[in-house]
Amino acid sequence: MLNTVLIVPKLNPNTPTLMDGEVRLFKRKHSKVWQVAFTLDGRQVRVSSKKRIVKDAVTAAREIYLDYRFRQKNGLPVISKRFADVAALCRATMKQQLDNGVGKKSFRDYIIVIDKYLVPFFGDIFVTSIDYEMLQKFARWREAKMGREPRSSTLNTHNSALNRIFDDAVARGYMNKSQIPVLVNKGRDSVRRPDFTREEYATLIRKMPSWIDAGREGKSRDMRHLLRDYILILANTGMRHGTEAENLCWKHISLFEDKGLKYLEKSVRGKTGRRDIICCAATLAVTTHLNL
Repeated sequence: MLNTVLIVPKLNPNTPTLMDGEVRLFKRKHSKVWQVAFTLDGRQVRVSSKKRIVKDAVTAAREIYLDYRFRQKNGLPVISKRFADVAALCRATMKQQLDNGVGKKSFRDYIIVIDKYLVPFFGDIFVTSIDYEMLQKFARWREAKMGREPRSSTLNTHNSALNRIFDDAVARGYMNKSQIPVLVNKGRDSVRRPDFTREEYATLIRKMPSWIDAGREGKSRDMRHLLRDYILILANTGMRHGTEAENLCWKHISLFEDKGLKYLEKSVRGKTGRRDIICCAATLAVTTHLNL
């Protein structure tokens, strides 16, 4: 199949050529099938003729070469790649950015989607061959693999991962932007997780001290104390768990007075950007406990 190479195998004087020497035929070691080699757009191209008889290989080579010249003249990618090859490049870039601390948190989800769903289905298909019909087949395959209809938020993640791979393919010249298929989202609406009732929250807070004391001395008990403080801060500020809490630094917390009353303000950053929150009075006691 089509592939790009940096070095074309050295040809002997008896190597069959055609198109005034522009196209050459050769055989790989231990193979009886003729390979076709030529240069286009300054890039070496090598593709199998799928023929064992030299006369048939010459005919196939001429058709292959003219097809690639047609692509060149009409602005189509001369070199294409299988989906798995482009996905591997895209995945490596995201992984490197994550390792360097500059990648988005969503990259971890994209990598999981690539490994679990996209490459297993699209792996051997050329990126330029993925169309609406192929995406419909993928949707049915994915639903069968999941055992349920995916939610809208799940499809957003899958579509974002696919678009990153397509954008990477365009940037590397493996496909044109016009060849990127339109991705749709017809998944189920997400269902909001149920809230804690007042009674449940009161029970949770009431029982936490005894739960903390039941922990082993040292790190185990310290982590239970920290979890209690984390729960109280979330409950008394409206701060979102996860991104907003993870991005919170000491410099984002300030204490001020207004009309004789003390207030605690936190500047948090999450999926909706940065926002300032004024905490409930109970949060001040927790932050005092944390020696802020």
